[in-house]
Amino acid sequence: MKFRKINLTVGLVLCLFYWGTNYVKAQNLNRDIKRYEIAVDLKNLFSSGTPENVIFKINRIKEKQVVGAYRFGLGASYNNDIYKITQDDKNYELTGKQTKTDFSLSIGYEYQKRLNQVMLYYGADLGGFYSVHDDIDFPNVNEHYNLFLAPFAGVKVFLTNNLALAFEAGFRNFARWSKTEGSECCPDNRQYNHSYQYHLELPYNLTFNFNF
Repeated sequence: MKFRKINLTVGLVLCLFYWGTNYVKAQNLNRDIKRYEIAVDLKNLFSSGTPENVIFKINRIKEKQVVGAYRFGLGASYNNDIYKITQDDKNYELTGKQTKTDFSLSIGYEYQKRLNQVMLYYGADLGGFYSVHDDIDFPNVNEHYNLFLAPFAGVKVFLTNNLALAFEAGFRNFARWSKTEGSECCPDNRQYNHSYQYHLELPYNLTFNFNF
C-alpha cells in the first residue's frame, strides 16, 4: 500500500508538471518579482480535504533577482470523537470520547535559481511537532514530541505570474519522544519512549503556490 501511494504521488506529480510545462510554453509570462509566497501542501488535501502544512515565504531579492527565500511553516488539526448510545431513542448515554490535537511549526531557508518559467531550489527546514491524544475510556493520554531537520531540493513550475506548482524531495531527520499515561489494563502506568529516525520523503512537500 505504501509503494502504491508513492507510485500514485509520483504519477500525479509527473502529470501536473507535464501539463504545467506545456502550459507555460504557450503563455507570454513576464518576470515580475514577487516579494511573498504562500505554499499549500497538497498531500493531505487529496486524502482528507485539509492541507497538512502551509508555508509562508519571504523572498530575498538581490540585483532585481530572487536569490532565495525564508520559509515559515505551520500545521494544525483537531479531532473530537464522541460516542453515545440510547435504549429508548430519547436518553443518550456517553460511552466514549476521544480528542486529538496536532500542531507543527518550522523555519527554514531555500536558495533559488530560475530558468525561464522553472525554478530550481534547495535548502533546509528546522521544525517541531506536538500531538496529544486523550481517551476518557481508560483513562489514557498520549503525548508525542518531535524535532526534525530536513535538507530538501525542489523544482517549481510557474503557471502564471502568480501561480505555481512545486515538488520537493527531503531527507528528514527526527528526534522524537513520547509519554503515555494509563492504559486499558493498567490505569496507573506511566511510559516514556525516545527514538531517532531518518528517511527520504517523496514528496517532502507537494505544493500549490501563490505569489504576491
